[in-house]
Amino acid sequence: MSTTTLSSTLSSSASLRLNRNASYHSTRVVDSITSVHSFISRWDPQTSVSSGFLRATTHLHSYLLHVARSASRSAHHELIRTNFILQSAMSRLDQELKNHLMSITDAHSTPEAISTVSSIVQTMISTGYGEECLNTYQSIRRSAVTSQLTEFGFDLSTYLSKNLAKLKWDKLEIMIKSWIDAAPVAFHSIFSNERQLSDRIFVSSQESVRDAIFESIVYDTASKLLSFPELVAIHVRRSPEKLFRLLDVYDALSDILPDIKSSFKSFPASEVQQKAISSLKKLSDAVQGTLSDLEKAIRKNRVKPRVAVPGGALLPLTRYMMNYLISLSDYDHSLNAIESNMTPDPTKYNSSSFESSDNLQDSPASIRIARLLLVLVQKLESKAESYRDNSLSYLFLTNNVNYMINKVETSRLNNILGEEWVVAHMSKVRRYVEGHLRSGWASVYAALPVKEKEAVDRIQRFETIFQKVLKEREGWVVIDAAMREEIRLLVEAMVVPPYSCWYRAYQGNATVRFSPHDVAKQIAMLYEGLNSGSSSGSGSAKFLRRFGRYLRRKGTDSSVTYQIENEEAQSGKLSLQYQTRYDTGHDGELSFRYQIKRGNSVQYI
Repeated sequence: MSTTTLSSTLSSSASLRLNRNASYHSTRVVDSITSVHSFISRWDPQTSVSSGFLRATTHLHSYLLHVARSASRSAHHELIRTNFILQSAMSRLDQELKNHLMSITDAHSTPEAISTVSSIVQTMISTGYGEECLNTYQSIRRSAVTSQLTEFGFDLSTYLSKNLAKLKWDKLEIMIKSWIDAAPVAFHSIFSNERQLSDRIFVSSQESVRDAIFESIVYDTASKLLSFPELVAIHVRRSPEKLFRLLDVYDALSDILPDIKSSFKSFPASEVQQKAISSLKKLSDAVQGTLSDLEKAIRKNRVKPRVAVPGGALLPLTRYMMNYLISLSDYDHSLNAIESNMTPDPTKYNSSSFESSDNLQDSPASIRIARLLLVLVQKLESKAESYRDNSLSYLFLTNNVNYMINKVETSRLNNILGEEWVVAHMSKVRRYVEGHLRSGWASVYAALPVKEKEAVDRIQRFETIFQKVLKEREGWVVIDAAMREEIRLLVEAMVVPPYSCWYRAYQGNATVRFSPHDVAKQIAMLYEGLNSGSSSGSGSAKFLRRFGRYLRRKGTDSSVTYQIENEEAQSGKLSLQYQTRYDTGHDGELSFRYQIKRGNSVQYI
């Protein structure tokens, strides 16, 4: 509604309250003119306008309407004189209105100041100066709204450029932060207070008129505020690092959407609602696009390094992605809203890759994050193939996937993905450990003598292979202390007991370089050296408890033991099996132990 149309509506409603048929005594007219002249001649900007002057002005306007209906020549001169006096009065009232409006900050200003402004407004409207009144009111209140926004560092004149893509990210990020600070205050507080102020000042006007006045003040500002998120979503170049700012803007806009819907109901203010909804949709598209681009970048190997890291250590991509997803988990509520309209289809991938997809927490956010983790594991398995040594490949996978599990367990990702995801990936780690042991240490075990006549040749071969294996593994890394201890125990269980059996049986028939204690010490020294400098555990007991926590309880063995049965058995196929026995002897905590079978011999750890 334009100012002219709005003022006409105000004036017509006010004129209904005038008594046009009243008779005007000359004494009353003279008194009104005298009062108006007195106020104008003695006008002081620091003095509040008197109620007597407002009544005199209203009477003068009524007299003007009365004179205007007369056709006499004298009435014409009286009309000109009265109109001139009334215009002078309105000019002073308009200045009074400006002065008083400048002293009002919001609807919580002093009741006296608001009451005075309301009286001036009603007088100007009722005397036919509604357009001038609205122009003054709108001009001052629009400036007040803009000024309040500027206090939060958000300048509408500079923030609505379509060249956001050309800005450096640090500058654009500052703009985004200021918008996030300003927008909630604008819609929660500034606009709400402005509506209350309009309602109190234009209290005598119809509700539709009050709505129109409020909207005429804040509509442009609200529209510009809501244009910024749309420009950010469209023009900001997509990258994983910028995703979180997009989500921050999405969160802020989602939070103020109820206020937008309640404050901007009628047309054209309802267009503000549509702009907010449109901005949310574009932000949603930008978030989904960024996550899809990240997934594609990992799949197409556009992330560094493009070769596996030395020693099977933690891939920088793994650390980056886990820290990234932990940060992303803080936005799970927004992700659920964004992804709900575009839930990924797990059937796109092979069944083995979503081993626990049926048990994932049933939310779009959990599916999106699980899919990114799946892509990461697939990339790790692909990079593991670049190692020439299969044992190192398995160690690389053990390090990286175990790191992923630790990160999930110690963050909000655990709540999002669910326990079954952890169990499934712990199973992967157990398979990787088994592969590491089979491919890395089976040759050492196989070199042990099994017949007396082979003792001399086989023991030399064992010593050569053992030394070679130790040397090859000098640069290898096991980043988790608990995992490092666990692998050491498994290697010792594979090598030391059968070596001890042979040593006791054949040590007098050949020159033996290493005692069983030496072999165990060499293995211990090796795994003490496989330390990346960072650890996330405190020994094998903690590692075992972590794994045992996810296994069904059966049996009540009282402790974890190192056990060898039928030590003399020297033949039979070596197999590493993952069977379970449990420890309930320490405050009810369960333990997981590996079982190694060699013929009829069984060793537990």
